[in-house]
Amino acid sequence: MEPRIYIAPGPFRLETGHTLPELKIAYHTYGELNAAHDNVVWVCHALTANSDVADWWPHTVETGKFLDPARHFVVCANILGSHYGTTGPLHTNPQTGTPYYRDFPPFTIRDIVRAHILLADALGIGRIGALVGSSVGGFQAVEWAVTEPQRIGKLVLIATSAKASPWTKRSAWPSKPTGRSASRATTREWPVLRRPAPSAC
Repeated sequence: MEPRIYIAPGPFRLETGHTLPELKIAYHTYGELNAAHDNVVWVCHALTANSDVADWWPHTVETGKFLDPARHFVVCANILGSHYGTTGPLHTNPQTGTPYYRDFPPFTIRDIVRAHILLADALGIGRIGALVGSSVGGFQAVEWAVTEPQRIGKLVLIATSAKASPWTKRSAWPSKPTGRSASRATTREWPVLRRPAPSAC
């Protein structure tokens, strides 16, 4: 299932002060937005995923399941900087006519959420009944709930935290190198990180 592409109006200014001349957002939807626009479930995906929830989270976008498209209008937007459709390092910089590659500007979780907000507005979504996020998707969900508490109904947070720490970063890696952790497989030695001791206070 190919993603849809939304092109945001005008340049997109990042929290770091850089500006993207053009922002394209790849996204998938499942089900139909009802007349009251109150049946939205928005899924914020993890770092290495894409916007096709049915592909990477099997048996959830099915009738009678967690993300039932017969009941909910499920939305997932590919994150900024990804190579699955949303503007990222492999995209062509309109100002140079060549791919960004290493010149792609740094960005933050807040920038990702601001891109989500642009898409939600374009889709006519004023209220999100449930915002789902795991791992880095959880970071997005928390940021969005803080930024726009009036838009978000419920939060479903999975394997995430309010902020990153050496422990959460280490825990995010699989115990053995896999095809999705090539950087780990090519690293000669990783430091041993231990769970921090409980606070004395």
